[in-house]
Amino acid sequence: MKKELSIYLDIVRFTAAMVVFLGHASGNLTGGFLWQLNSYLSASVMVFFVLSGFVIAFVYDTKEKTIKEYTIARVSRLSSIVIPALLITVIFDQAGILINEGLYYNGPWEPPQNEFINYLLSLFLLQNIWGLNLNPGINVPFWSLSFELLFYCLFASMFYLKGKIRVITFVLLLLLAGPDIIIYFPIWMMGVFIYYLLKKDNVSTRPISMSIISIVTAILLIIFIPWIKKNMSYSPEILITQRNILADYIYALIFSIHLITVSPLIHYFKIFLIRISKPISYLAGFTFSLYLFHRPLIQFFATFSEDPSSVQNRILVILGTLIVVLVIGGWSEKQKYTIKTLLRKWTTTNRANL
Repeated sequence: MKKELSIYLDIVRFTAAMVVFLGHASGNLTGGFLWQLNSYLSASVMVFFVLSGFVIAFVYDTKEKTIKEYTIARVSRLSSIVIPALLITVIFDQAGILINEGLYYNGPWEPPQNEFINYLLSLFLLQNIWGLNLNPGINVPFWSLSFELLFYCLFASMFYLKGKIRVITFVLLLLLAGPDIIIYFPIWMMGVFIYYLLKKDNVSTRPISMSIISIVTAILLIIFIPWIKKNMSYSPEILITQRNILADYIYALIFSIHLITVSPLIHYFKIFLIRISKPISYLAGFTFSLYLFHRPLIQFFATFSEDPSSVQNRILVILGTLIVVLVIGGWSEKQKYTIKTLLRKWTTTNRANL
């Protein structure tokens, strides 16, 4: 993957995470501050899905040549953030309820789901198979992690396994996932398709019109997402949870076209992108933790003010959340390397003992 493209993708995914964070922090919790971002939440998740497929295709093609390495990488990546996210959720939810119970049970969001089964299923990222909707506490963003896990598994069955075992495993995974996850799998696979389409990309031979298309698609996403969300609505009856599948596919398709055509444009900014690569890589390293940590944190910090629209409340909700994400997220992100090392030693030891 070209350096400038990698930097650009980091910018996109961190921006999407910030949109989700600020979108959830908007509305009644902050007196309507940045309420416009609320329309961009689902579109941001579709961006994550496409980017996830792209990145998984890249690591499969260049790094993780065996299903063992692939599995270790996915487990270490997910567990390093998921476990701290669950701890943050239960701790800050319970503390927030003690301070201001009404904000949790009579506030702008659905009450927290504090049952043990929610946390147990969320630990294994199975809380949304077959539309269970058993997210932990008030941490609604966890819904997409069940989708991601099954996408990873479906990809592995397609690309690592062979013969009958491939077909059997793929079918069993579909049966485990349920219709909601299955119908979104093609969106994730758009990223895989884009990676292989761009793999042998020669920017110098691509026409200037490509840059125009990439700019137009970016403008479409920025300006017309609220209109698409409002006017392009369709949810098939097969879905257990009512998601706007039509709008989500439109977001994903527009973003996919943008990715396919953006290479010539970012090539013009190659020197600039490389110069800012260090701070961008640093911020992008917090994308996953920001996405999974923010929801219980913004609710907790909102409990301290009786006036959601006050400047003090807005600063506390936004900056308080970001500080916790930077501190805990910085530590959590490093743990994936420790977990990966432990898993490699464990699998090697078990094999030697057989």
